[in-house]
Amino acid sequence: MNKKLFKIAILLLFLGAATITNAQNWSLSGNNLNGVSTPKLGSTDNFDFKFYSNDQFRMNLTKTGWLGLNIDQPRGWMEVNYCPPPGISQTGSIVTLHKCNGNVTMATNFTPDFIGGAVTAIDTSLSGGGGEGSGGSAPFVIPINFATGNITNILSPLYGTESPMFWVRKQIPPGIWPGASGPDEFDTKFIVMPDGSCGINIAQPRAALDVRGSNAPNRPAAIFGSRALGTGYTDPVTGLYQYYTQQIHLVPVLKTNGYNRITQQGDQGLFFTDGKGASGANSQSALVIAPWAASGDSCVGGMRMDRNGNIEFRGDLRTTKVKVDANWWCDFVFAPDYKLRPLAEVESYINKNKHLPDMPSEVEVLENGIDVADMQALQQQKIEELTLYIIQLQKQMEAMKLELEDLKQ
Repeated sequence: MNKKLFKIAILLLFLGAATITNAQNWSLSGNNLNGVSTPKLGSTDNFDFKFYSNDQFRMNLTKTGWLGLNIDQPRGWMEVNYCPPPGISQTGSIVTLHKCNGNVTMATNFTPDFIGGAVTAIDTSLSGGGGEGSGGSAPFVIPINFATGNITNILSPLYGTESPMFWVRKQIPPGIWPGASGPDEFDTKFIVMPDGSCGINIAQPRAALDVRGSNAPNRPAAIFGSRALGTGYTDPVTGLYQYYTQQIHLVPVLKTNGYNRITQQGDQGLFFTDGKGASGANSQSALVIAPWAASGDSCVGGMRMDRNGNIEFRGDLRTTKVKVDANWWCDFVFAPDYKLRPLAEVESYINKNKHLPDMPSEVEVLENGIDVADMQALQQQKIEELTLYIIQLQKQMEAMKLELEDLKQ
């Protein structure tokens, strides 16, 4: 062995001994930090810190601080690679709330059906019984009209006595928002509470799903839809495969003519589209609001709005008032030049057609239905014509009475 190889061997021996000595100082059953204020576990050089179990790679904390679970080089601050073997069902990420050593308190009379708010009292007129209770401190009232927000201080409880199970938030400089106390101010983006309520842009969700949209007019707060087939294309810049969607969307704030010319300033809207029109607008789709009924049940009705806004309604309609816009009215009957049909002509028409002049026949009504505004105007026309006939008869009777008086003399 030459001198150079000998020196290398001695150096490796010293390094190995140092490694073994340092490893022996770390106990797998627990370690006493001896008052060390900033203990460290990991690397002190410019290399990744990788974790293994069963001699298999499991996790990598990169030198830049990015965490990869089951992926060696994460492409973000944290990336999880979930890849179950073929034919094997495996669960992905789980967040579980446990009652551990009494640290998490859950009321023993908590009712699972009450999801989406701290419950201390329920309106008995709607629940049909006495009030239910839980550990929450804020009353749950019907209708749901209590206030909410998205900026909170991490040191104060968000929701009764419970803390969030999952919280996505943005840290903001202290003192920007009124009522928030620094320095720990956070803008909530998504939150899941232990009772199952979820909030998007809301820190205290008031329901199983509570979504706060933008104040910007004509911007939806929620969109529910599926892919509109035949509309897909690849964006040449991002490479993202895009398509329009057949959807229903909710818009909290609308401008005049927003999404539809019937819209007025400040309205709220529910809109639908099949995504196959210009810019994803509706082409042929209709919106149906109806009970889910068996396919053979023809007695269950509902409402259907077609692509032009025409509504088909099947079932009884009960209301306190109906206002119908009319296209015409019948006061022309009282015009001096109106030609009132002689009663003999009316009688002849009835005998031949079995309905009044200007009115639809039974066959037409049963086949096409009736236009309420037109029918009301037609009926009013007949009432006004009847009034003219009565006036004519009254004049004839007065003339006959005068003739009788003359004959008596």
